[in-house]
Amino acid sequence: MKVLVAFFLITSSLLLLSCDSKSSPSDTSNPGKAVSSAAIKPSQIDAADFKGKLDELLTVEMAAKVSGFDKSKATKDYENKTAGFLGGKNAPPRECNYLWTNGRTRSVTIGGKTVNPPYLDKVGINSVANTTLERFKRNYRRLSDEEKEAAGKKLEEQANEKQPKQTDTEIGRKVTDIGTGLINNLQPEEINGFGQASAWYPNFNELKVFYHGLSFALVIDITEDKSLNREKCIELARMIIDEKLK
Repeated sequence: MKVLVAFFLITSSLLLLSCDSKSSPSDTSNPGKAVSSAAIKPSQIDAADFKGKLDELLTVEMAAKVSGFDKSKATKDYENKTAGFLGGKNAPPRECNYLWTNGRTRSVTIGGKTVNPPYLDKVGINSVANTTLERFKRNYRRLSDEEKEAAGKKLEEQANEKQPKQTDTEIGRKVTDIGTGLINNLQPEEINGFGQASAWYPNFNELKVFYHGLSFALVIDITEDKSLNREKCIELARMIIDEKLK
């Protein structure tokens, strides 16, 4: 529970930092507003073209090729898990995942007892949207030491506001400590050589990609070796750009 609270607070802190960053003249009117399709230049890719068709942007053939798994054994998980928040039950899916059962397990401790339930291998795409290169780089960049310190202070302030009672001070400190650890662990690695910008988040096995006005996120979790997941994400990003976006 403390981790969830810390994650919520740190997300809020990082969003505030992002909004406080310098914006271009076109962004200053409302830096948090999503870029509309009307603002997209003719040469850019419209995210609306993939609305309800994410499995065409990332096909099962692509997922099988990059993972090396049998496509006939893949299970497609293509549903809107955020429907209650974004557009209701009829809203199009925001992510498409291909799952395989290959014998992996993940240790989980419940009530002092450790169990090893099955853990599915996954290749997926999510968060397909239009944005600008400047905004993408601002949202998915490494924080400076000064920014991390500022985020930590905001986190502490928010934790104290949510735990006003004297008896809850210790809880607030623990939430702050967890959040500070998350700030340090959730810093991306900038990757060059494909697209126009990209950022790798090893904790989530996720690669954020920007290409001609379109941003999307790829998740590949097929091994405990994060460097291999990273390599496969880069391979898949190049495949999608070359086969679907050029």
